[in-house]
Amino acid sequence: MYNVVNLEKTFGTETVLGPVSTTFTPGKTTVIVGPSGSGKSTFLRCLNGLETPSAGTVLYNDQVVNEKTLPTLRPKVGMVFQNFNLFGHMTVEHNVMYALKVIKKLPPEERRRIAHDVLERVGLLDKLKAYPRTLSGGQKQRVAIARTLAMSPDVFLFDEPTSALDPEMVGEVLDVIKDITQQGFTSIIVTHEMGFAREVGDDILFMHQGLIKEKRNAKEFFKNPQSSEAQTFLKKIL
Repeated sequence: MYNVVNLEKTFGTETVLGPVSTTFTPGKTTVIVGPSGSGKSTFLRCLNGLETPSAGTVLYNDQVVNEKTLPTLRPKVGMVFQNFNLFGHMTVEHNVMYALKVIKKLPPEERRRIAHDVLERVGLLDKLKAYPRTLSGGQKQRVAIARTLAMSPDVFLFDEPTSALDPEMVGEVLDVIKDITQQGFTSIIVTHEMGFAREVGDDILFMHQGLIKEKRNAKEFFKNPQSSEAQTFLKKIL
């Protein structure tokens, strides 16, 4: 699983992340929380190779994450973004099937079977032939989650999956993510939804100003945060 060693990320002269070191437990859900601008999304993107670290190392199953290893890493690590990233010219069905064709190279009938199965799991089987422009934000995000599920990854990365949604649509997406975490998948979730973090998280990783200030069992974190930064953060939002 993931092992992060002295990871840093700078943009120009500004250090936005690190140095940070941590590990993630297979089969567990780790929720990354903290104030806006604390480096949470940058950290998540480094795990999946979407950002190249300025220093330090990210290892996945003892293999360094870099340009050479990304082709073998990407099918194992599914990422759900804030803004859906669906193909507008494709139907919901074909959005889900696309990576199964290009990356896994499955035959058409197998791709279709998997797409129908995961769309049923997220409650959107009736939207097979719909195009993204006709869907609500919550429906688009559920399609994006279905697309990730279809690849059967070992790890799910969620980068603030409800931040682009209207409030009334947040619940339907969180319910789908909650179902995934209950299936025993390894999940790493960046979110501002503290009630959700408390409910689904096995561990909470709290970040402040680009650093990991605390990583603890979720129940212990919310009951008795140890760092002064986490105490101040929770007082403001709970």
